[in-house]
Amino acid sequence: MPLRSDWSDKPCPIARSLDVLGDPWTLLVLRELFAGNVRFEGLRTALGSSDNVLAARLARMTEAGLVARIPYGGTVRPRVEYRLTDAGRDALPVLHALANWGAKHTTAPQWARPMAITCTECGQPAQSADWCTSCNQPLTVERTEWTRPGADGPPVHLAAVV
Repeated sequence: MPLRSDWSDKPCPIARSLDVLGDPWTLLVLRELFAGNVRFEGLRTALGSSDNVLAARLARMTEAGLVARIPYGGTVRPRVEYRLTDAGRDALPVLHALANWGAKHTTAPQWARPMAITCTECGQPAQSADWCTSCNQPLTVERTEWTRPGADGPPVHLAAVV
């Protein structure tokens, strides 16, 4: 029995979306890319994944059009950064919806700072996954910052890192 079904040709857009975004590693890689972590070593460290798992996910995400491999140097061994494509950037509301659902329906460790999604247009916390209900503007990469859970430091302005 296969571990995963192919839903890429299904008429339901939810099924087709899950074919691309349904793997938890994919969503966690997207989270890191939105936060500016774009190199393999940084992704591996942040995610705690093995090289082969991360390489397979990044290859699948590249094939699916979520990320692009951008060379940045290296003479003997080419080095690349992984940058979000338009399709990858369009997944931002999915991550926001998951963060909002998780904050409401799961229990975080007591020591963890909660994740905050803030509209940079008005400075108010986001109440929705894709729209700021305070200033009536879309929560795009350009208008969003995250306070990462469990991490010290200033909020990450997504537009500065994507």
